[in-house]
Amino acid sequence: VHFDSTHPSALERILSSDPLDDHSILQRARDGMARLKASDLSKYNDFDETLSAPDPGYVLVIDQTAGDASIRWGGADAQTFQRMLGAAKADHPHARIVIRSHPETRLGLRRGHFTAADCDLRTSLCDDPVSPWKLLEGAIAVYVVSSLMGYEAILAGHRPVVFGQPFYAGWGLSDDQAPVARRTRRLTRTQIFAASHIIAPVWFDPCRGRRCSFEEALDQLEAEV
Repeated sequence: VHFDSTHPSALERILSSDPLDDHSILQRARDGMARLKASDLSKYNDFDETLSAPDPGYVLVIDQTAGDASIRWGGADAQTFQRMLGAAKADHPHARIVIRSHPETRLGLRRGHFTAADCDLRTSLCDDPVSPWKLLEGAIAVYVVSSLMGYEAILAGHRPVVFGQPFYAGWGLSDDQAPVARRTRRLTRTQIFAASHIIAPVWFDPCRGRRCSFEEALDQLEAEV
């Protein structure tokens, strides 16, 4: 499983050993990243496009739901989130801190790691359904444990501070607080996206009931948004 850092997953093996130098695939990756951002597509597409992010200049701290398997298998635990928030405050003593609540926490389906009790004069919770891309655009720094939004931060041009061991950590694109020793290769955003969205996954067209390409899946998602 891609979020289990205890041993290499199929995705990690691609990231570590595939040449990732096919020009046609890399161009598809560049086009795909641009399309995701242009269409505001994310893992959870439940945002309200009329909502704006807080005024730019904040540090974005990304929460996750308690018990998320990617936390445990990413070498982290509940205490990791408190360390992350403490580090964000210490690293940026004069900046506003915005904690992004998980969509399932906002909907009342699962609890997160942060509540109003973690807020202070410069720390606030953002549980409104704001587009992740808009939140990332206004951030001056991003702190994450193992959330996929940390990967989106990389795609948006950030170098997130990562406290867990997600698949996107260890390739020179993040500031890793819990490094995975076996990951030593340096990749570009385009290369890691080519692996994660084009080479590794199997995409399925729900309308035609067949496998499809990444671009065809993206066509469907764009049509539904």
